[in-house]
Amino acid sequence: MSLALMISIAALVSVIVLAAIFYIVRRYYEARYDLTYMTQDDRGFRRALDGKVVLWDWDETVVRGPTAPHIEFVALDPATGGRRTVKLLNPRTGAINLRPHYCAPLPFDAVTADSHKVIVEARVQFSLNRELLKHVYEIQEFSLALESRIQSAFRAEIGKRNDEDLRTALQEVERGAIERLRRDEDEGDEAGEKGMALGVRFHTANFTYTQPDEFAVPAMAVGGVPLPPNATPEQQAAARALARAAGVLTLRPQQIDQLADVFKNRDPAALAALLAVMDMQTRQNIAEALAASGQLLVLTPQELGLVGAAAQRDALARRVAPAPGPVPNGGVHHPEQRI
Repeated sequence: MSLALMISIAALVSVIVLAAIFYIVRRYYEARYDLTYMTQDDRGFRRALDGKVVLWDWDETVVRGPTAPHIEFVALDPATGGRRTVKLLNPRTGAINLRPHYCAPLPFDAVTADSHKVIVEARVQFSLNRELLKHVYEIQEFSLALESRIQSAFRAEIGKRNDEDLRTALQEVERGAIERLRRDEDEGDEAGEKGMALGVRFHTANFTYTQPDEFAVPAMAVGGVPLPPNATPEQQAAARALARAAGVLTLRPQQIDQLADVFKNRDPAALAALLAVMDMQTRQNIAEALAASGQLLVLTPQELGLVGAAAQRDALARRVAPAPGPVPNGGVHHPEQRI
């Protein structure tokens, strides 16, 4: 064998070795416990990498770039206290974060069993499931799907309880919500039906809630819309009518239920005071409605319901009391002397 041929063979081997090394370096991926990569081919999703892997099949590529799915979620922003979007897939490298994270959807409404509306702020700790990343790959809007499932779980658990029971059942609601989220990863809507998994492991759930003030009415607004500066007299009159404090007859069932919660476990004296305040408010509304008619009205104390009150009864008794008689034995009568 000639020297030139040997040199050519050596050069060819060197090129092949360098090409193999270059191929291995370019196609080598190391997936750890907290990080992985998804691969795809012309048929779609192929696998999630685990450990040290070289992609020998040229058709198998890592999911990345502008065509990669948007795997992101809404989280709390510690700097501003608002919300921010966190990406779980690095579009440049294709690395997928498997660490636990907290999803914090925007506040949403829920309704209790006795038709009370509450505003819920929930936080759910989750992480992506390496074995189920096929579902993550296929979901078009991962963030929306995750938030919708969290909201559905909390609404279902809150809807089982009355308003007054919700305050003492926070941990039960949280436990029920996380169990429902885990169950929805496996079970479908029908018996025996396989559920549509999100490819997520759910770890913990917690929430807080507030109740909207259903009694508050804007001082100068009609139908919840503030009055413009050039409001007509009719609009101003309507706004003043709406601004009156609500009487008993204008309360909705949910508001009456809230008042019942206030009355619960009260002593008789406090309960009587609350009822007296409600009675006076209702009578004030009646008087304002009558005065708004612009007509002269003559009402007796009985019609206004004032005779039953102790103060009015004492005042009437003093008015009808007989005048003091003459003092016996010609004594001098002083105005302050009583017989």
